[in-house]
Amino acid sequence: MPRRKPLVSPAQQRRSRDTHDNIVGAFRTLLATEAFDDVSVAQIAKRAGSSVGYARFASKDALLLPVIDDILGETTAALDSALDALPGDGSLADVISAYVGGMIAMFRRHRTVMLQLMRAARGDTARAIGERLHGFNMHAHERFRTLAWKHRAEIAHANPRAAIEFALFFGSASGREAVLGANWRSYEIQPDDDNVARELTAAMLGYLTAAPSKTYRRKR
Repeated sequence: MPRRKPLVSPAQQRRSRDTHDNIVGAFRTLLATEAFDDVSVAQIAKRAGSSVGYARFASKDALLLPVIDDILGETTAALDSALDALPGDGSLADVISAYVGGMIAMFRRHRTVMLQLMRAARGDTARAIGERLHGFNMHAHERFRTLAWKHRAEIAHANPRAAIEFALFFGSASGREAVLGANWRSYEIQPDDDNVARELTAAMLGYLTAAPSKTYRRKR
């Protein structure tokens, strides 16, 4: 069985790495203003100032992979920085606020390009992007659950670990939908990002610290 060509061939030499970075940067810039299908190889090469290097990618579609790598790298660094900056005497509310605020800021900053990625990726590229997003989520969720668990005395739920996972799901999914989906047409409000972050923080905190319902109480 013939060996499948990798979606992205790594650049070895400095000059090749520079060409790679220029092509990826040019493509990412174009995606911020133009639809994926409308971006041509010629446009990418012209903006990158290079007519070579495209052969490193199995297809134009494969160029989406280093773009998502850049975005997730930047986002991971920003989220880690925000969580690392939390005061030692901070509260559960501080942890939630830093996490929610960081995620919403990421969704907003990269919204246009991320939507392009989700709409344009197909086949192996889509699967590879899915794996990268999964890896980022695993990291972000682990950071949150580790910090939240340090404040487990504030969590009123009968099963604090399960409650943290539910809170993560509520906050992450809602923040993503609020910014990336931005489907507020059927609602009577049009909140800005600060409002969304504030309300999601309050909702997650309220869920974690409210007295559990009888349904979730442990049987003695």
